[in-house]
Amino acid sequence: MPFLKRFYQHFLKILLIPLFVGIILLFFFESPVLNGFILGTTVSIILLGNWFYHLEKAKQEDENRVKTGTITRVIIVIVACLVWYRFMAYINIFGMIVGLSFTYILMMYRAIKEMRK
Repeated sequence: MPFLKRFYQHFLKILLIPLFVGIILLFFFESPVLNGFILGTTVSIILLGNWFYHLEKAKQEDENRVKTGTITRVIIVIVACLVWYRFMAYINIFGMIVGLSFTYILMMYRAIKEMRK
């Protein structure tokens, strides 16, 4: 099964729901919180894609050291914070934090699901 299909099955279909709800709500209510939420959820998709790619790669290579792309994820979050800092009047940091938290919630969900197998 290709990488994108596995990524869609595990994470993307879950994250697209709040992203589309946020975009639809943005048409009715122009709010910095919604802008932050949409930015955070979009960055969350990128973060999870990076993490899942490294996880799949580690499973295939069977190395002693597992790389999860932590530095890349930190850089992506820093770039998201710089976007927030540049457009502070249009993006609320709390909405962005809620959107970014989806990454870590889904990572924990995946880990618990794997442990129960």
